[in-house]
Amino acid sequence: MPVKTITLCEDETFHPEICLVSIEPVSNFILVEKYAMNRETKTWNEVVDDVLKKFPVKVIQVASDEGRSLISHAIKGLNVHHSPDCFHVSYEIGKGTCCALMSNIKKAEKEYNETIKQTQLMVQKKEEFDGADKRPQGRRPNFEKRIEHAKEQEQQAESILDQARLNCETVRSAKAEIGKVYHPYNIKTGEKQDSEMVSGLLTDCFDRIHMATANLTDRCKKHVHKAQRVVDSMVATIAFYFQLIDICLGNLHLSDNDKHLMHSYLIPGHYLKQVADKERDVDRKTDILQKSRELLSIVDRHGGPDGKCSDLKIEELDKAARNCAQFFQRSSSCVEGRNAQLALRHQGIHRLGQKQLKALTVVHNYYIKRRDGTTSAERFFEAKPNDLFDYLLTHMDYPMRPRNQLKLDT
Repeated sequence: MPVKTITLCEDETFHPEICLVSIEPVSNFILVEKYAMNRETKTWNEVVDDVLKKFPVKVIQVASDEGRSLISHAIKGLNVHHSPDCFHVSYEIGKGTCCALMSNIKKAEKEYNETIKQTQLMVQKKEEFDGADKRPQGRRPNFEKRIEHAKEQEQQAESILDQARLNCETVRSAKAEIGKVYHPYNIKTGEKQDSEMVSGLLTDCFDRIHMATANLTDRCKKHVHKAQRVVDSMVATIAFYFQLIDICLGNLHLSDNDKHLMHSYLIPGHYLKQVADKERDVDRKTDILQKSRELLSIVDRHGGPDGKCSDLKIEELDKAARNCAQFFQRSSSCVEGRNAQLALRHQGIHRLGQKQLKALTVVHNYYIKRRDGTTSAERFFEAKPNDLFDYLLTHMDYPMRPRNQLKLDT
């Protein structure tokens, strides 16, 4: 196995015992999946250090949620950068605002419907009074003024309803925008987005959210402020990513033309391809993939903008660019998915023992294949391991034949 730099995605799950899980996201190889007495920083350090001694790898960052023990484990234990999980930012915003905003909409709809009924009632009374065969005794009420007042209340209620719907849509779109702008490259144009640019885009999203949630309770606003505290870490992750690229390209001793090729075409192209593979929206995925192919095709057809790169050089640069694009990890979704699978297993048999857990880890790493036919172990080690089924046939004893049942005389 070649020496490689990796990122770890970490989280814990409960069965109800505490299970620590650590996965390398690019290959989806599980390095740690073990029950522990607690989830403190010291425990994380011991478990992860024990595993890392077995592999020629260097950890450069840890992607996880904002758990204190995980952050401390990354920064103080492994002495690496901590990358926040973008999902938990959006989740915290939705947790604090979704129910409150929908409640405001339902309340405004109810009040608006009531004002419509009041207006209709006034109109009906006017028609009944004026159309009566015998005019009622007394002075005629000023129905016109009452109807006008009712319509004013109706318009005011409609305005409140429109504003409630607008606030909900503003928060929804701004929350989705956070995930779209939190990239080192613009997913529409492929242009570089440095930390200052990303900081401005994220700040604009939260400003819109604050304006739309100005009338909510302090309890709701607390969740938004909690999510906004992660912005500094997100901006730092962007800066850290570009520092890694500068170090990587510096170690390759590239010419100015090759560096321009990497920065402007190869790395953005491979990064957009990586984003397109994870995108669920079909139209957006098509647009991102088309831009990725456009950036990479310039190199494939012409050997770079100036046509000065040989095929061998392009292949080397392409591999380096693919590795650089994988440095940016903004999500620990691979761990979340694995924890969900373990939860289903636990629910089915009510308990996962240490041996069962280890067997599931082996099956995940060495047996389950992606569409390209590779296992997690093959992608992690960059070499095809021995076949798991053949290994079991060689090292395990065959099960014994069942005993013959005694036939009782009838």
